Amino acid sequence: MRRVLILMMLMAAASASAQQRKPAGWIADPQSGCRAWNPVPGDDDRISWTGPCVNGFLHGKGVLRWFVKDVLYETDEGEFRNGKLNGHAILSFTSGTRFEGQFRDQIPNGQGTLRAKDGQIYSGQWTNGCFNQGGRQMTYNVSRESCGFR
Repeated sequence: MRRVLILMMLMAAASASAQQRKPAGWIADPQSGCRAWNPVPGDDDRISWTGPCVNGFLHGKGVLRWFVKDVLYETDEGEFRNGKLNGHAILSFTSGTRFEGQFRDQIPNGQGTLRAKDGQIYSGQWTNGCFNQGGRQMTYNVSRESCGFR
């Protein structure tokens, strides 16, 4: 009986988690109306953009701030094209994680360094959001499966 109860609790938690997830899509700065790509949207996400807006999208050098329930959790400073990170960028999270490097369509591509909040550093070549160097593997904005990691 206890096993059944635990299984039911786990299934309910997984269902609630799945309901909170939404497909990736666009999010707009309420002040400028300028849109940014949101790879992992949540119900309480909000952005603030300081930079050029071309055809309704972030475009050029600027600073994008991400909020959940009006609490800042991420600041992206760098090059944007058509609403997505493209070129060099520095992403700083209030958790302590930081990524600096090259992006293509919001995904790390090229030289980059991820400094995780636990102190781990992944520095070198990133390919389509995948880091695989010297037996060390890490992903950013992509799944482990899409990188071919087990």
